Amino acid sequence: MAGIASLGVGSGMPLSQTLAQLEAAENKRLEPLDKQMKSYEAKITAYGKIRSQLDKLQKASEELKKFDKIVATKVDDEFDAFKVTTDGKASVGNYTVSVKTLAHAQTLKSIPVNNVKNQIGETLGAGKTRTLVITQPGEKEPLRIELTDEQTSMIELRDAINKKEGNVSASIVKAEDGVNHLILTSRKEGTDSMMTIKVEGDNELNKFLSNSPDADSAPHKSGMKQIVAAKNAELTINGIEIERQTNEIKDAPEGIILNLKKTTNSNKENIDKPEIINVARDIEPMKKAIKAWTDAYNELNSTYKSLTKYTQVEKGEAASKDNGVLLGDTTSRMIMSELKSFVTSSQSTSDLDTLNKMGIKFKVDGSLDIDSKKLDEALKEKPANVKEFFMGDGKETGFGTQTYNYLKKTLQSNDGTLDVATDGVKKRKKTLDSQIKNTERNIAATMERYKNQFQQLDKMVNSMTNSSASIGRLLM
Repeated sequence: MAGIASLGVGSGMPLSQTLAQLEAAENKRLEPLDKQMKSYEAKITAYGKIRSQLDKLQKASEELKKFDKIVATKVDDEFDAFKVTTDGKASVGNYTVSVKTLAHAQTLKSIPVNNVKNQIGETLGAGKTRTLVITQPGEKEPLRIELTDEQTSMIELRDAINKKEGNVSASIVKAEDGVNHLILTSRKEGTDSMMTIKVEGDNELNKFLSNSPDADSAPHKSGMKQIVAAKNAELTINGIEIERQTNEIKDAPEGIILNLKKTTNSNKENIDKPEIINVARDIEPMKKAIKAWTDAYNELNSTYKSLTKYTQVEKGEAASKDNGVLLGDTTSRMIMSELKSFVTSSQSTSDLDTLNKMGIKFKVDGSLDIDSKKLDEALKEKPANVKEFFMGDGKETGFGTQTYNYLKKTLQSNDGTLDVATDGVKKRKKTLDSQIKNTERNIAATMERYKNQFQQLDKMVNSMTNSSASIGRLLM
């Protein structure tokens, strides 16, 4: 306090020391308020920690809620004739696959042209065009390309076809000097992509580009000649004959995708050697999701225990400073109680209706423990029951669905259980903050009054001392 050090100089009294003692006494009024402020701040921080753990648990619940998306199958072997991938719809079992033919895209070749820049079509005149039409059975509309007189060279034809980005690609192959071929290839495999080509409005260009299956075996004097025939993929799966336009077989059998690479008789003996696909259930994604939930719950439980810890003291002693900041807190206790009830409750499912029956149960310290052997057995032998337990109808029933819905409601903004409790503490903290500021102002005013009084006292005593000394000198 300004000027406090000079108090008592005139009177010789320890006024500055006394004023400091009075100030210390006044400041003691702030101690319980500061202590209460720290408890509010600690509680808000504690609620934040609980929220963080509940967020993680909610995400884990959401994965269990979508249990159908993590039910998986797998194929461990590698195959010579094809590559295999599976999804959750694939049925566990063995599939014998024999690949007879691969799907091929059709390729056509033109007669040789000496100069790729020379115009092949007729000269129609300025502003007039001819139309190149490429028809394929699998396409809804023919590929139609308008060409000017300057666009009938081999280079311009290639560029015009590729620019349309249809189901046909064009390229130029130079066989030798002065021998160039226009090559047209369907982008898609299979017979539905076979090309029929004609040119409307230009007989010369039509003669160069037109083709027909009947002419492919004739001597190649004009038009486009087939050099690679369009073929469909043909195979058998467990004796059932399959034919597809492409080498990617997506729906036979369901849930299995085959990418064909070669036929099963492409060996030295030319003997068909079918390959067997063994589809097994992959429980790892399901185990991972379940373990993620129990880990998140255990982290929450550990945090809650730390925040509500109680240290016993002797009778009459003050509460321990080691006690958790949420000791006795009803909000966090209610949340944990509700979550524990979900863990111990049964679902209306057949056989596997509790977590305990899958090997998931509470330990003495309140954390969850997984019996991996028992869980593996449930996932392998009764995957449908496990899925039903965790997912339910995906709206109201099922362990994952119910815990997700509860946590979503608990954590939602404004009117969620945790937000309501946190806002309540924040309001009390705001009120207390105003009270502390008012108290600080009162203490400052009180100390200013004391200082003024002590200054007056100092002056008065100093004056009296001086007067007494003057009288004494007069009497001498």
